[in-house]
Amino acid sequence: MKILMAVLLILCVVHLNAQDNNELKAADIIAMNAPDSSQVSISSLGRYFSSAFKNQKFRIRAIYTWTTMNITYDVVNMNRVNSTTPFSELVDQTMKTHKAVCQGFASVFKALCDACGITAYIVNGYTRQNGQVNKLSHAWIIATMDSSFYGFDPTWGAGYMNNGKYIRYLNDKFFMIKPEVLIRDHMPFDPLWECLNYPIDNLDFSSGKTIPATGTTYVSYADSIRVYQALLPKEQCAAALRRLESAGLVNNLLKDWSIYLHDCVTNEKLNAVAAEKNIYIKQFNDAVTNYNNCISAYNQYADYWNRMFTPLKSETEIIGMLDLCYTYLNSCKRSLQQVIEGDPEMKQSTDQLQLAVNIAQENMDKQKVFLKVYFNTDPPSRSMLFRNYSGAGLPAGK
Repeated sequence: MKILMAVLLILCVVHLNAQDNNELKAADIIAMNAPDSSQVSISSLGRYFSSAFKNQKFRIRAIYTWTTMNITYDVVNMNRVNSTTPFSELVDQTMKTHKAVCQGFASVFKALCDACGITAYIVNGYTRQNGQVNKLSHAWIIATMDSSFYGFDPTWGAGYMNNGKYIRYLNDKFFMIKPEVLIRDHMPFDPLWECLNYPIDNLDFSSGKTIPATGTTYVSYADSIRVYQALLPKEQCAAALRRLESAGLVNNLLKDWSIYLHDCVTNEKLNAVAAEKNIYIKQFNDAVTNYNNCISAYNQYADYWNRMFTPLKSETEIIGMLDLCYTYLNSCKRSLQQVIEGDPEMKQSTDQLQLAVNIAQENMDKQKVFLKVYFNTDPPSRSMLFRNYSGAGLPAGK
């Protein structure tokens, strides 16, 4: 009886695998026959795959098949590194030309995953083929399915080079690869993306070893990835650089990537400084705008004052004209104070504006006193008050 049960179990497994393969083939057919209207953009193609498949595994299979069947390897630019090209720009370029090197394949694949609600990451690294480490860097995908991490290499899955000629060949070997299998020929620059609890180092990979050395420290890579994704770009570069250097810079590709990460950290610092500077510039410009609005409002008030408040407005309206000046000036002063406290390098500009603000404040304060006197004077005698003030709305002789 025990033997019979074992045989039945094996038959069941075979049946399940066959059923799974058939469903994947159905996903291939749908992907290869996607209507032209759904292929005009990443978003439309994502909607098409999402409506065709509820199961994420079949969605990502359709993504893999569509990418490998519709993007051609750009042999002419195979030595050109474009990992620094902005993601959206690379996606648009690849979708337009249907031609790319590995970074373009990976970018389109990730963009489609994003559109289909699948968490995916572009991984940069290097590879080994026929026992030799390749001289070119490479890019592939790590995606999560049912809380597990899998590798996808749409570039290698689309075809191969033979005597300098590109041969298109859809290869299932590079679809949904377990990390312990992927590490046999794909080594990320950042060890985090090995997605192994016991990662190997670059020296081991280069020598053909894919089993971690005794005493290798356990890494909860899933938790580490969550922490990494929560970091700011500058912090991500710094963390990746630390891991990269710890794993050993044993070849020029790793050294080049370390330089790239160094530049990322430096550029992020410069960008942060520039961003902060821009904030203070904006605040200063806001201060200037509010000052100009204040002066414009005050000129309207002064013009009305010079006409001895004719035609007559209510007390509330006249006071409101001056209050509007104060509103603009107070906004100017708040922005100006933030710049004064935050960016000493703008001292010359802030000093000039502060002087102008002080003069405006003094004039407005005098008018505030004038209005208090004006409205406490009998109406028939009010016109006499204007004779003691200059035409600019300031006390005469002061």
